[in-house]
Amino acid sequence: MRPIDFSDPSSDPTFRASPDASGSVRPPPLATVLRVSEGLRRVFGSQGYKPPMLPSVAMEIHELSCRPDIDIDKLIHVLERDPMLAGHVLKVANSPIFRGRDAETSLRSALLRLGLKNLGEIVFELALYMRVFRSAEYSGIMEQLRRHSTACANLCRLFATRAGQDPENAFLCGLLHDIGIAAILIVLGEKHKSEPELDATVLDEVVRQTHEDVSGMLVRLWKLPADVVDVVARHHGRAAVDTAPVLSSVVVVADTLTAKFKFSVDFGVGPSDGCDPESFAAACAKLKLSPEAMASLEPEARQVLKRVDETLKHKTSAVEESMRTPEEDDKASKSREATRPAPAKAAASTSARKSRPGFLARTRQAVLRVFK
Repeated sequence: MRPIDFSDPSSDPTFRASPDASGSVRPPPLATVLRVSEGLRRVFGSQGYKPPMLPSVAMEIHELSCRPDIDIDKLIHVLERDPMLAGHVLKVANSPIFRGRDAETSLRSALLRLGLKNLGEIVFELALYMRVFRSAEYSGIMEQLRRHSTACANLCRLFATRAGQDPENAFLCGLLHDIGIAAILIVLGEKHKSEPELDATVLDEVVRQTHEDVSGMLVRLWKLPADVVDVVARHHGRAAVDTAPVLSSVVVVADTLTAKFKFSVDFGVGPSDGCDPESFAAACAKLKLSPEAMASLEPEARQVLKRVDETLKHKTSAVEESMRTPEEDDKASKSREATRPAPAKAAASTSARKSRPGFLARTRQAVLRVFK
């Protein structure tokens, strides 16, 4: 991991002081930020640190699905090595956003329904949700992080295509660029069981100061491609534009727009602002995205993000349903039965509505009685 300078957080371009109840700017206590950040660095740098593991199957599926000569039999063989992940893929294929007239019961038909090119992205998202974006102590922030990362990934694909870059790698970089935040929250969540909860301003600043390095460390441990590692480890500030690969500029643009469209992460002091305006302008220039080009892409970006929430809702439902215990399934079933109207009562109500004359018919009968 690259060394982190914690001597003066306010010197960092992403530093953000927070207003207190009176509206005055209240920077986080420097001593606490330093203590927590140093503690995190010791944890992540120790030999005993065990990162949240990404299933190797997810990486293999992503690589296979990106090949021009996709082999569906090979995809099925790899996916079958992780029965839980395969089950989640089957659930997603049968969710409302993908479901056809009949339910899919085989992996082959499910993969064809999802689309082989989409499969790698779907598997990666499911794997992260199952294994990484999970912390009982920070569940709300984790859900925001997952939403932000998915939104950024989809925008990265859009802008990479426009800039002539690899859209699949761009999607992966966007999905993983803030993965260090998840790792930080998992570690802090464990500490929270025996230590007081961090002040929101401290948590916000600690994450800002450390997550980029931790993201880079995590994707290295997962042995992801070097070009993906380089982008994930440098996606903030001018370094992301001046010295990092072009895809880093794609992430800068997408990350900033997620803030604009309210797909940010809020640690308790207000939603993040994305990248600083200077880096955003430099990234747009590097990608040859003029203000006019950005304006023309905005309607499409809005449509992409509109689909993100709907897709996440169905994927989450599919995964949560398949991860429920038999006892939880029974409880959910009883809950649905309790809220369902009784058949006899519903039938009687329907019959009553049918037998009662409509407004026009009643009016006609009244007029006939008057002139009878």
